[in-house]
Amino acid sequence: MNDRPSDRAARSAAVREDLAANRIETAVEQARSLLADYRDDLRCHLLWSEILAVQGRHAEAVTYCEALLDQWPDNPWLLARLVSAHMANGDPGAAIALYRTRVEDSSLPNEDKNRIARNLAAANRRSPEARDILERRLSAAPDDPALLRDIASARLALGHVEEALEAFSRSATLSPLPGWAAMLHLNALIQHRRFSNLVPVADPEVLAILKDALTRFPGDAVFVRVFSQLPMARTEWAELYRLIRANFDSPDPNAMLRFEVAKACLQASDFADARRILEALDPESHWGKVSRPLLTVLTTIPDATWKRTRLSDDPAAEVQVVRTPGASMTVLVFATLTGNFMMLPIACIDALLADLPVHVIYLRDTVFGSALTGLRSLGPDITATLTGLRRIIADLDGGELVTVGASVSGLAAIRYGARLGAGRVVTFGALTTVDPEFQGTPARLQRTLRWMQQQPGAREAERFGDVVTELAQAPAMRVDLHVGGACELDLQQAHRLAGNPQIRVHREAGVDHHYVALSTIARGSFSAAVAGGVA
Repeated sequence: MNDRPSDRAARSAAVREDLAANRIETAVEQARSLLADYRDDLRCHLLWSEILAVQGRHAEAVTYCEALLDQWPDNPWLLARLVSAHMANGDPGAAIALYRTRVEDSSLPNEDKNRIARNLAAANRRSPEARDILERRLSAAPDDPALLRDIASARLALGHVEEALEAFSRSATLSPLPGWAAMLHLNALIQHRRFSNLVPVADPEVLAILKDALTRFPGDAVFVRVFSQLPMARTEWAELYRLIRANFDSPDPNAMLRFEVAKACLQASDFADARRILEALDPESHWGKVSRPLLTVLTTIPDATWKRTRLSDDPAAEVQVVRTPGASMTVLVFATLTGNFMMLPIACIDALLADLPVHVIYLRDTVFGSALTGLRSLGPDITATLTGLRRIIADLDGGELVTVGASVSGLAAIRYGARLGAGRVVTFGALTTVDPEFQGTPARLQRTLRWMQQQPGAREAERFGDVVTELAQAPAMRVDLHVGGACELDLQQAHRLAGNPQIRVHREAGVDHHYVALSTIARGSFSAAVAGGVA
């Protein structure tokens, strides 16, 4: 037998290369040969357990590692591997029991105990018991940045946002957060500020963390997505946009990054660049399909159309008004959850409405989204928001009131329209409920709403009634629901109001996605729908 360490290391590295390249059969053959030559080397056995895991043979991996304990009962690397094997096998209880009996009170060094505890919690974030194990380890190693990161993640998963923020901050002080932890830290801080009604959401701390992440992780699209969704002042927005564009020039950006940068380009009115970036996506890829409705708009509508906008959009503004001399109608446009209108900047919506004799009020909820709980710049709750909007509408004195929204902002358009005395509501892919239990509510929105409902004071907070209840208070109001004719989400939501005489459903033929607003824009019928020209 060749017992040179360099031989074992080289052959082990070759197996890992095969695994990384998905050459599983070759890796298995090489690993068997390695085990035959080095039966007494635990590292070779651990490598074999990795192969079992890659093959999805998790129960076998558990049995294999348990047998190894007879020869290596206190080896921290074997214990860590067995913890992972139990978790992968869907048995967190066995993983926790293993930690309790063989690790927690053992003579293993704290460094090893910390690593095994982190291994246990990594795949079991929502377990209070796993979180408690990490917390106990922290008492022995209060300045371990990796342990603090994992504790922060576990706290966040269990809904303890403020405690998670404290641990993230301590970890970041000791060592820069890796990308995944920086993302969780940023999201936790944003959610904390939103659910605490702290304005602005994008305070100096949030902006500093985002800028640092965009600088250290230039190829990570999730930070560009946060940038696009975060309401911030124009000067701050422009600074971060320049940073994103400079980083984007790096070779071969990934598809998600292309998509997110393209949306940022639109907000900056760089239409040609947005179009060029989206056209480079494989049309049959995931991001190619997601971006197709937006790209169709950009290739159908001439760039000159967008220059007709009268709105110099302030991304941090909740209320912006465009006055039109001689207007015979006032249109109240609710931005969607990310502050735009189904991926299109609201300045572009204004360009489309520029030919209509209408005043336009653009509303963007910078705290939560789509004014479900009101707009903080108009007051602390829904009643104050309605009072502020009535004042603005009366000052415009622009005739019939029409409210417009898409997706969840379509729900806001219906609810506010009913209470403000609108004659019509025009929606595109509107949600008709945001009940977390309704199967037609998007999963991400369900999670956000459930979290929102768990916040202190949520039960006492003012809220709207069900859509049917709100509609009953405005029997003369008509609601036009434009839906994707082949979009299951749109059709599910519209079906809830089937038979209601106030509702008219307009099915856009051939539209199988939720961005029906973009399809009506590309087909040239959006402005007519708002003006009331759709029969």
